[in-house]
Amino acid sequence: MENRIQNIIEKYGLSSNTFAQEIDVNRSTISHILSGRNKPSIEVLQKILRRFPDISANWLLLGQGAIDDTNLATSSSQLPKENIIETVKSIDKIVVFYSNNSFEEYKPNK
Repeated sequence: MENRIQNIIEKYGLSSNTFAQEIDVNRSTISHILSGRNKPSIEVLQKILRRFPDISANWLLLGQGAIDDTNLATSSSQLPKENIIETVKSIDKIVVFYSNNSFEEYKPNK
């Protein structure tokens, strides 16, 4: 996996230090991964995929397919409508905390 992470760094022309900043991890974390000392955590892998959404998760995690996830948009648009689940989120409450340790709770009208 360290080779695939090195490939991402090279693809974007980054140094390992800049890559660490881009995904918001310590420089030592990337250094240890690239040297083979440590394996990347799930959190590090998630941060890579969030910051570089065109990177294929299958490629990064399993080494399968191509580095670029360019077919993602076309494959998801070809899904049958009955397989698409829409999630609707609504705000239940908002809590505001003040510096004097008091708080107020607001609930939207439904």
